[in-house]
Amino acid sequence: MIKAKRTLALALALCMTLISAACEKKTETVGEGVKAKVNDTEISQQEYDEHLAVYKKMVETQYGADAWNQEISPGQTLGGYYESTLLDQLIMDILMTDAAAKAGITMSDEELNEELTNFKAYLSTDEQYKSFLEGYGMSEEYLKKSLKNEYLINHYLSVKIENLQPTDEELKTLFNDIKMNEQVRASHILVETEEEAKSIIDRVKKGESFEELAKELSVDKTSGANGGDLDYFKYTDMVQPFSQAAFAMNVGEISEPVKSEFGYHVIKVTDKKVDSEITPESNKMDLTELYKSKEYEKLMETLKDEAKIIKN
Repeated sequence: MIKAKRTLALALALCMTLISAACEKKTETVGEGVKAKVNDTEISQQEYDEHLAVYKKMVETQYGADAWNQEISPGQTLGGYYESTLLDQLIMDILMTDAAAKAGITMSDEELNEELTNFKAYLSTDEQYKSFLEGYGMSEEYLKKSLKNEYLINHYLSVKIENLQPTDEELKTLFNDIKMNEQVRASHILVETEEEAKSIIDRVKKGESFEELAKELSVDKTSGANGGDLDYFKYTDMVQPFSQAAFAMNVGEISEPVKSEFGYHVIKVTDKKVDSEITPESNKMDLTELYKSKEYEKLMETLKDEAKIIKN
């Protein structure tokens, strides 16, 4: 439940990645019928609703009619997740396509038509293509705009990120930062409030079994059934607050409440191990990809910081 970062891949039809990014809301307001304004570009309520309707169709087609209301975490449905992240995704699309334009990256009508032709080839016949559009509730213009955005964004990221060549020293620093040759085994109890976490810590200190409390109280039922045990994990397997705490602890230690996007964790470290055969040199490819991922995150933050974003 807490492993890695949650990402949801869009269907092939959309040809783009859903970016979950928090965009700052300025103190100004936008006009009626406008969801947000990014520099000089407006995102209308109608545009937002159109995107949301397509995503709803996509989810229901792929995962079943009731998937939109399926709970993916305590108090969070799949549909609710899309609704809460969609506007930020649309904002980031605008920021990146604008940045692509400033970098001189364009797409001609001929190139767009070629992309559409290539996309249609996946569906074999015109009838299948029409059924696809109808099934996802999208117009051809919507699809063409999605294809164009994906093309511009991918070419922009190729220039800004994919061609980066980090130095050996940069990779070594990253290796040490993420403790790449280390693994921790830990158990946790996940609860909704800091008060609950503190109460659990007090009970453990008074002699109650951590494992039994995990079975009884943890909202992470999967690990809770195993006494909270998460098995061995790498630093990058968990959300950052969790890893930062666990890797800084000694074996047998119980943490103070650790807050993450999932709630409050009480962590118990049960083992640690180091693999001396894992080195920056032996993992250069993985480190390079991780380096690029972190540079991508920095780039997204820079684009947001330099933009004027007003959300309704």
